[in-house]
Amino acid sequence: MAVEHPVPDLVPRSNVESISAKLRFLDGAGPIATLLRTHDWSGHPLGPPENWPATLKLSVSLCLRARFPSAVYWGADFWLIFNAAWTGMAGPDASKLALPVAETRPELWSMIEPHFRRAFETGEGATFSSQPVTMLRDGVPTLTYWTYNISPIQDENGTVVGLFNQGLEVTDYVETDNALRAAKRERDFILTLVEEQRIQPSPDDVMQRTAEALGAFLEVDRVGFFEVTPEDLLIYGACWVSGRLPPLTGTTPSAVFGKIIGKTVQRGNTLVFNAPDDPAAPPPAVLGAIGTKAGLSVPLVRGGALQGALYVSHAEPRAWTRGEIALVEEVAELSWDAVARVRAVTELRALNADLARKVAARTAERDQLWEFSTDLLGIAEQDGCWIAVNPAWERSLGWSNEEIVGRDSQWLRHPDDEGGSSAEIAQIAAAGTTHRLERRLRTRDGGYRIFAWQTTLVGDRLYTNARDITEERRQQAALRAADARTRIVLNAMEGIGVWTYDVARDRFDGEIGFAELYGFTPEQLETGVSLADVAARVHPDDQAILTAAVELARKTGQDGAHEYRLRLPDGSVRWVMARNHVQHDAAGGRETVVGVGVDVSRQRELEERLRQAQKMEAVGQLTGGLAHDFNNLLTGISGALELMQLRVTQGRTEDLPRYINAAQAGAVRAAALTHRLLAFSRRQPLDPRPVDVPQLIAGMEDLVRGTLGPSITLEIAAQPNSWPVLADANQLENALLNLCINARDASPAGGTVRITAHNETFDPSAAAVRDLPPGAYLVVCVADSGTGMRADVIARAFDPFFTTKPIGQGTGLGLSMIYGFVRQSGGQIQIHSTLGEGTTICLYLPRHDGAVGDRAPAQTGPTLGAARRGETVLVVDDEPSVRMLVSEVLGELGYVALEAETGAAALELLRSAERIDLLVTDVGLPGGLNGRQVADAARVARPTLPVLFITGFAENAVVGDGALEPGMALLAKPFAMEALVERIRTMLGA
Repeated sequence: MAVEHPVPDLVPRSNVESISAKLRFLDGAGPIATLLRTHDWSGHPLGPPENWPATLKLSVSLCLRARFPSAVYWGADFWLIFNAAWTGMAGPDASKLALPVAETRPELWSMIEPHFRRAFETGEGATFSSQPVTMLRDGVPTLTYWTYNISPIQDENGTVVGLFNQGLEVTDYVETDNALRAAKRERDFILTLVEEQRIQPSPDDVMQRTAEALGAFLEVDRVGFFEVTPEDLLIYGACWVSGRLPPLTGTTPSAVFGKIIGKTVQRGNTLVFNAPDDPAAPPPAVLGAIGTKAGLSVPLVRGGALQGALYVSHAEPRAWTRGEIALVEEVAELSWDAVARVRAVTELRALNADLARKVAARTAERDQLWEFSTDLLGIAEQDGCWIAVNPAWERSLGWSNEEIVGRDSQWLRHPDDEGGSSAEIAQIAAAGTTHRLERRLRTRDGGYRIFAWQTTLVGDRLYTNARDITEERRQQAALRAADARTRIVLNAMEGIGVWTYDVARDRFDGEIGFAELYGFTPEQLETGVSLADVAARVHPDDQAILTAAVELARKTGQDGAHEYRLRLPDGSVRWVMARNHVQHDAAGGRETVVGVGVDVSRQRELEERLRQAQKMEAVGQLTGGLAHDFNNLLTGISGALELMQLRVTQGRTEDLPRYINAAQAGAVRAAALTHRLLAFSRRQPLDPRPVDVPQLIAGMEDLVRGTLGPSITLEIAAQPNSWPVLADANQLENALLNLCINARDASPAGGTVRITAHNETFDPSAAAVRDLPPGAYLVVCVADSGTGMRADVIARAFDPFFTTKPIGQGTGLGLSMIYGFVRQSGGQIQIHSTLGEGTTICLYLPRHDGAVGDRAPAQTGPTLGAARRGETVLVVDDEPSVRMLVSEVLGELGYVALEAETGAAALELLRSAERIDLLVTDVGLPGGLNGRQVADAARVARPTLPVLFITGFAENAVVGDGALEPGMALLAKPFAMEALVERIRTMLGA
C-alpha cells in the first residue's frame, strides 16, 4: 500500500537526509531517473521510490544503467519502468512512465500478454528472435522486427514480483536479409528461365515457357505476349493462365487501349496499374472485357516502332513492387533476346540446310560436267604431271586415263609447237591469272588435233580446260583461202577495194584497189593506214555515218553496211558503199575486221539523172494541166472581151455587164489557180504572224460543223498549253478546212472527224524519220473514220492535179496547196491511212518562241474619201499595164501618182525633194535592185514612209524569216482594184 509523504519543506532535515539515502539507486541513472524522482507518486500503487522494495530498486537501477533497451514490468499489472535506450527505440513518452503496459502499448498487448503471463506465473524466462511486431509510428501501423527476452524478477523469498525485459529492433537487418533471399530467389529464377529458353526449339515455345514460369513465380493470373502489326493491330500469341482469367487470343486494334497508353508504350515505357481506377489503367470497358484489375505491360520498341509486348494480368487489385516491375522488365528483355536468338538459329539452320542442298546439287552438276563435257578437263601438279583427267581425253584422243595420269603432256605435243611445259608452268605461276594458248596433241591413230588451252594456278594445283578447235581452224583456213581468191578477183575489178583492219594494231591492210578507192598512195598503204586516216577521207557531212558504223562494230561485233562520200586529195568527191565483217579470236574477242568498198558514184549519178527525169515528167504533167485549165479560162475571158468589143461597135451596150462579169469571173478563177500553184511551189505570198492554234480552231468550229453536215460528228482535242506557231492564219484556216472537206468526202456514210493539236519535240533520229530538222513542233492532225487511202494513192496525194474524185468535182490542187503552204512555213505534212478504217493527216509546224499577238483584223471595206491635198504615191513596177492601172485608180482618188519602171529610177525619185507619202512597189524588178532593196533604201531617207509590196509570189527578200516590219504590207497579184484602194487608204490613214 502506498505511503503518503509530508511536504518536503515540512519534513525535518533528518528525515530528508534519510529519504535521499533511500534514493541513491537513482543517482547517476540518467534522465529517466530524474523523471522518477520528480514524478507524482501520490496515490500510485508503487508508492514513492524511496519506499520501493529492494528487489524493485535493484531491478530499476540495473534497467536505468543498461545501455541496451531495457524495461521493468512490476507486479501482476506489469507497471512499466524503462530506460532512456528503450525510449529512443520504442518511442513512449514520459506520461506513460509507471503505467500498466496494456495502457502504454495497447496495439502490442494482445501479442505479448500471453508471453508475459506465462513468465510471471511459471518463473521461466523467454527469448524471441526477429519477432514481427506491428507498431504505430507517427500514427501509421508499421511492421517492425524485434529480438528480445523476458526474465522473471524474484524477491528474497523466490516469489516472482515482476519481469525484466531487454529488446533490440532488427527491422533493417530482417528486411535486408529478406531482400537478399528474394534477390537470390529471383536470380535463380532468371538463370533457370534463361537455360529453359535456350533449349526451346521455336520462338513460340520460348514465349510459352516464359509465360508459364513468370506466372507461377509471381503468382499472378495471366502472362502472355502480343505482336503489333504496321496497321496497329495487336496479335496475341503465347499465353499462360492460372484458371481465374481466360487467355487472350486473336487480334484487336491498339486504339481500344486509349491514346495515353499508346503514347506510353510507343516511347518504350512500362505500363503499370494497381487497380481499375488507377490513372494509368486502360479504359474500364477494356478491363472488363479481359477481366483484368491490375497489370503490367513491357513494350518492345525497335527502330522507333512498337513491335510487341510482354503483359502480366491479375484478377484482383495488386500493388506491384519495384522488384516485381524490375523482374518483369528483365524477363521481357531476356525473352526478346531469346526469341531473336532462336529465330537466328532457325534461319541459320535453314540456310545451312539449303546451302548443303545447293552444295550437293552443285557438286553433282560439276560431276556431270566433268563426266560429259566435250572439253578436256584436267588437274595437274605444278610440275605438269596430271593428277586427274575427265573422260573427254579418251573420247577425243583415244588415250586411256591410266596412260595420261602421272605423266605430263610433253609426249603428246606436236614437235613443231614451241614452248616447254616447265617454262609455261613458270609463266602461269608468275602471272597469277588464266594462261591461254593453242597446242596440238597427238591422237592414238597418229593424227593431231588443235586445242585452245586455258590454265590457272590455284594453290599448288593447275586447273586446265582445253577446247577442241580443229574444225574451227580448218574452216578459218578455208575462209582465208577463199578470201584470198576473192581478193584476187576483186582487185582485178575497177572501183572495188578489199581491206583487212587489225584492231590491235589499228592498221588497214589492203591491195592497190583499196588504195585507189580511198585515195592513198602505195607508199602510204605500205607504211600503214590507220582508222583516223580513213576517217579523214570521209566527207564532213558523212562523218556521223562512219562513227555510227565503228561504234556498232565495237559494241556488238555485228556486220555492217553503209554508204558515205569520200573527199579525195584532188578535191573530187566519190560515193562508196562499204560492207564489213567482224572476225573473233579464240577467246571471243574482236580480232580483225574484213571489208570491201565499192565505188557507186556512177550509180548515184544515174539515180540523180533519173530523179531529174522524174521531175521533168512531173513538170510536164503540171504544165499540161496548167495549160489545159488556163486555155479554158482564157477562152472565156478573150471571148467575153471580143463580144464586148463587138457590142460596143454595134452600139448595143445592154449586154455589156453580162460579158464583163464573165471576164471577171474567169480572171478570179485564174487568180485562184495561180494561187494554188504558188502554194504548191512554196512561193505564195504569205503574211506570217504568231498564231494560237487552239484559239484558231475554236474560232472556225462552227464553220467546220456546218461544212461537215449532220451525219458527221466533229471532235476537237487541242491542248490548252499548245505552243504558238509562226504562220499565215488565213492559209492555216484554209488548210484545215480543206482537210475537213476531204474527210467529209471520204465518209459518205457518216462518221467522225477529229481535230487535234499537241506539242512534240524530236531528237535527230525522230526528226529524220519525219524529214524535219530536230526541234520543237506543234502537231495539228485531222483524222476521219472514212474509207481510207491505198498506198499508191498516198504516194501521189500531193501531186498537182491528182485527184480521186469524179471529173468536175475536184481540181487536184487541194492537198498540193496545203503541202506547199506547210513546207513554206518550215514544217512537214504526213499521211497515215488504213483502208476501211480512216485517214489521219498531220501538219508539223515549228514552235514559235515569241508572244502571240492578235490576228490581223479583216478589212471591212472602209468608206473611201478623197485624198488629202498633195498626197503623192510612188508606183514602181516593170509591167506598164500594172503601172497604168494603179496610176489610174490613184488619179480617180485624187492622189498624185509618180511612176518608175526600175529600182534605180525609183531611188532617184526617193532621193529627190519630191513629196512621197506612200511607196507601192513590185518585188521582182529589173536592173539589179528588187522591191525590198528599194524599200530598205527608201526607209533610210524616209524612216516613216509606208511601203506596200505587190507581188505574184513571196520572195524571201521581202519577208525573210519573219513578219514584215511595221508600216509595211503585202498585196498578192492579181488583186481587185477595190482591194488595192482599201489597202492604200488604210496605210495612208484616210
